[in-house]
Amino acid sequence: MKNVIPIVMAGVIGIYGLIIAVILAGNIPPPAVGSGENVYSIYTGMAHLCAGLCCGLSGLAAGGCIGIIGDYGVRSVGYRTSNISVVFSTDKGGGGFDGDDEGTGGGGDENKLFVGMLIMLIFSEALAL
Repeated sequence: MKNVIPIVMAGVIGIYGLIIAVILAGNIPPPAVGSGENVYSIYTGMAHLCAGLCCGLSGLAAGGCIGIIGDYGVRSVGYRTSNISVVFSTDKGGGGFDGDDEGTGGGGDENKLFVGMLIMLIFSEALAL
């Protein structure tokens, strides 16, 4: 379940774009009654374009940041919780990850890695806001 959190946070960025699209679509006025003349000015159109680009590009940056943090974070938490030894030793003590005497992967500190990953994901999602 911990491995799904970066995917969910990346999906929230798409919701930001949807909210901006609904706000901008609500600000587009209909043509004038009778004459059918367009009342949507070029200035308003350019302002809406810039708002959409600002939201999209900041979402792109935040999504890339979340992807990198999620990739390395999920891998590091997975290595610590599994019994896979990343660093092998030739002595009889086993010498697991970071010099564990039992040869097991996690020493119970995988929650520290997860909290650190979560904090970085939260701050990287703030880029999209």
